[in-house]
Amino acid sequence: CPYIHRWTDAFVGLSTCGRHMSAHRVSGALARALEGIPTGHALTAELMAHPGYPSVPPAGGCGEGPDAFSCSWERLHELRVLTAPTLRARLAQDGVQLCTLHDLDSKRPGEGVLGEATLETFLEPSPPCP
Repeated sequence: CPYIHRWTDAFVGLSTCGRHMSAHRVSGALARALEGIPTGHALTAELMAHPGYPSVPPAGGCGEGPDAFSCSWERLHELRVLTAPTLRARLAQDGVQLCTLHDLDSKRPGEGVLGEATLETFLEPSPPCP
């Protein structure tokens, strides 16, 4: 198969999503995921988040219209935390490089440095529901 999907080494953020998300909690969760990793070894981690703008009924949602999740203010809170300079500064200080899943899929081991995600990455619309 010519298409190879790359999974991340770690999954973090179950304790940092929604109303609990803050720059401090996200950087702490990533730091715990990096504990014991030798210096210079790259580790990939997926951050659990669903940032976005709350749906306003009757529009939005997946399938039969908006649900409690799509209408939640917590999505906007996550968007604000993830796009704030505070979090980006903490991540840069910790040597964390943001990228998209596409960046991981397009790189094979040993092919150099991943491209940094831009602010627009966080603001892209979600794909349509199946």
